[in-house]
Amino acid sequence: MSTTLRTQISIPGICDAACLKKLRFLLSGSFTMTEDNNVPPHIIFKAELRRVGLPREVHIEVFVNSNVEIKTSPEVESSFSTICADIERILKEAVNILSGQNTVRVERARRIKDYMSDFSVEDEVERMVIVTLCDIVLDLMVTEKFSHFTSKREDLEDESVGVKLGKLEKQYTHMPLYNSKAIRDIRDLRNRVAHGGATIARDEADYAKSKTLDIFELF
Repeated sequence: MSTTLRTQISIPGICDAACLKKLRFLLSGSFTMTEDNNVPPHIIFKAELRRVGLPREVHIEVFVNSNVEIKTSPEVESSFSTICADIERILKEAVNILSGQNTVRVERARRIKDYMSDFSVEDEVERMVIVTLCDIVLDLMVTEKFSHFTSKREDLEDESVGVKLGKLEKQYTHMPLYNSKAIRDIRDLRNRVAHGGATIARDEADYAKSKTLDIFELF
């Protein structure tokens, strides 16, 4: 690129391995992302981002000193400030993982997750327990994230996980909220157990367990 639009921001903590993993997840949910794995030692992450409606790709580079550079062609000038704001929100959400790991809700979710790991999907009753515990873990995680936007006890304690997800999705424009479909799917499985005493198939328990672990790691 000859005359390049560019901006640079500092995001302390972004070079942490967990933050980079979350950054990849968030960027790939908001853009079509192509990561460049052939980078010099002073760069820890580099990718090309595309989005419907953008005339050209946008480039992002994360340096080992936690600086982040966003650059693109002059053809994107009319959208550049909006794209930079979207990417900056994603970067800040990616590093929230560092400050959110030790809250009461997250620690409780971690303990339930670890306890659940001993249950076998081969046993019919334990499959039902797995789905129930997965739902509790995910509700705790969603509630913790929701608490960043409201402190009202009735919102945090009385609203269903579906309502909380809906409100969070409005806050996170152009950004995937973990895996909201999986969270809703697991709530549906839990409702089948809790309200109808239904049994859970092995693949359903596997799905609930693996998705819950993935979402927890991205928190």
